[in-house]
Amino acid sequence: MSSKNVKRLSLNDIDNLPNVPTQELVIPEWNVSILLQGITKAKQVELAKLVDDKDVDAFDYQKLLLKICVVEPKLDDEAIDKLYEKDSKVIDLINLTIADLNGFGGSASADEFQE
Repeated sequence: MSSKNVKRLSLNDIDNLPNVPTQELVIPEWNVSILLQGITKAKQVELAKLVDDKDVDAFDYQKLLLKICVVEPKLDDEAIDKLYEKDSKVIDLINLTIADLNGFGGSASADEFQE
């Protein structure tokens, strides 16, 4: 896209810019859907700081993302613990969709980690 065809962003435009994306995720295994919402850059920075916290592991990070990004139904710790007792394939689908929605998705095969 040529910059000649694009309006230059002004400070006044910022308030009217679109917010974070939302996405309905259909979970065929359960015949239900959930509504996911992306995160803001400010929330991304806040979450990144948690990664450096020695008391927070990857699973704590995933649970926090579920609490933030699953907006319908709104999940609390108890609901997430119940979900973690269900099919791991479904929970992984939710987590992967959240990652893709927020632009930090991607897939890697186990071969990439072998030396």
